[in-house]
Amino acid sequence: MESAVRNEKFNKMEIASGYIDLGTLYSKMKDYGKASDCYHQGLELFKDEKFFYSSNLKNAIETFVKNKDKEKAEFWLDNLLQRQSYDRKFKRLSILKTKLE
Repeated sequence: MESAVRNEKFNKMEIASGYIDLGTLYSKMKDYGKASDCYHQGLELFKDEKFFYSSNLKNAIETFVKNKDKEKAEFWLDNLLQRQSYDRKFKRLSILKTKLE
């Protein structure tokens, strides 16, 4: 998977999805530092794109919190919550606001 995200044959969205998947794998292994980095890289690639809600996004925010990356957690949570304008399911992330207070 790590070599796949560096493969230039994949488009930006595929690479971003690969980073999100890597973040999920590292999070399950409780390596929150690597997971946080992967989630951040994937979200950076998605930043200017429209995409639909996925439960992996909730996992990403929770991983930022576990890794004490409060600044990243707040930034990405705000970014994702703004996406409710085209996908109401992003509202599910609003419960995570309480974890950041």
